[in-house]
Amino acid sequence: MRRDRYLKTVKRAKARRLINRFASGLDATKDEAAMPFTSAAKYTNFRISRGVLTDGWGIEEHPSFAGKANVSSVWEYSRYDGGERASALMYCDTDGVVHTVSGGEDRTVVGATFTSPPIAIGYRLYGNDVCLVCSATDGMAVYDGTSLRKIEPSPKITGMTLHYERLFVTSADESDCVRFSDDLDPTNWAEGLDSGGFIQLADGYGRCNRALSFLNYVYIFRDFGISRMVAYADQTEFSVSNLYVSSGRIYANTVAVCGDKVIFLASDGLYAFDGLDTVKLKPSLGAITENKESAVATYCDGKYCLAYSLNGGCNDSLLVYDTNTGAAELSSGFRIDAFAGVGELAALSDGRVVRITPCGSALGMPTKKVWRVPFGSLSLPDAYKRIERITLETATDLKLTVLLGDDRREIGVRGREGVQGFKIGARGKRVGLEIECESVNTRIAELSLITSVIR
Repeated sequence: MRRDRYLKTVKRAKARRLINRFASGLDATKDEAAMPFTSAAKYTNFRISRGVLTDGWGIEEHPSFAGKANVSSVWEYSRYDGGERASALMYCDTDGVVHTVSGGEDRTVVGATFTSPPIAIGYRLYGNDVCLVCSATDGMAVYDGTSLRKIEPSPKITGMTLHYERLFVTSADESDCVRFSDDLDPTNWAEGLDSGGFIQLADGYGRCNRALSFLNYVYIFRDFGISRMVAYADQTEFSVSNLYVSSGRIYANTVAVCGDKVIFLASDGLYAFDGLDTVKLKPSLGAITENKESAVATYCDGKYCLAYSLNGGCNDSLLVYDTNTGAAELSSGFRIDAFAGVGELAALSDGRVVRITPCGSALGMPTKKVWRVPFGSLSLPDAYKRIERITLETATDLKLTVLLGDDRREIGVRGREGVQGFKIGARGKRVGLEIECESVNTRIAELSLITSVIR
């Protein structure tokens, strides 16, 4: 008699499984059966803002470049005129012609054209604020606010950094060395003790792909390691030491200074480098990208932003890593070819200049937002679980898909104020749940499953 009463009690026992914070994010390293209920087995296009799901990152047209669809690179040029700082946006079009954009006026810059997308850096040269514009196929040109002046000879530059008034560069035609300009004159590439020179790195670390001024040193990011160069004014005292050997390839276009550390993507994950030591970031993300060769990154407003390809081809996905909180947010469904250095989080997308914002849409079309609760046994593999009820709060319409063994049940939910509840009354040994939303102004909170166990 007592045993029968006990079994009836077990059958009626209910448990509420609540996700009142979504901060765990994606876990791509485990099978769903081994994941905690609060992690996401699939996740994209939501932001996890203050513990609830809100509109994820998307792109919108940059107002300064409205209607332009032929941009290959973009940067900002600043100068001081009469004690006042003035700036203008500059871009190179797909024909290699450089333009300035200021006050709504687009002006063509004469003097030099480029056969590959250039990069640029500002410098005060002989009392004038100039912009050094360089490419991997054309060398260097100097913009003085009026025209471009070609520098001959100059290296074909793939990456550059200013350090103690010299320009240190990696080049397309000399991948085993780092070249540096004359002191106080980054346009002078003559080689000599009183001008410029180079340091050759002939070891097993691979090509020199990126030079970076950080913590009073020049760090050289190579195929399979990081080297540190001591490079003060006197070049006779320059020296190089190897600090880090990578177990996989380092992707130079993902290297970014993020405050007191440098973050980069390698073939086995995301890493942070503090000048001496390297630690892996967000190992739960696993191999987030297959086509790492196309990946690019930047740092803006405390966030490391990595654009990468999810399934090969162009970069169709975005990782935004908050360097203060360690939170990682994933978005997809829009293209990012390169980031734009224009003082805000901006990028190039198929020839257009766009702003990256938490707008939940891509050029006006809402992105598809997904959060999947792991499909598992809730730590009771031998028992049937019955989902009695699902509750949640949502400001916008969405679709719930309840997963029960081989069965799927879809529920359309209308957005409104307050918590909503839905009676389910279905069972299975493995259970799960997927949220899909294709709206903007999203806010999803207080998700819970009320389950009972049937033995």
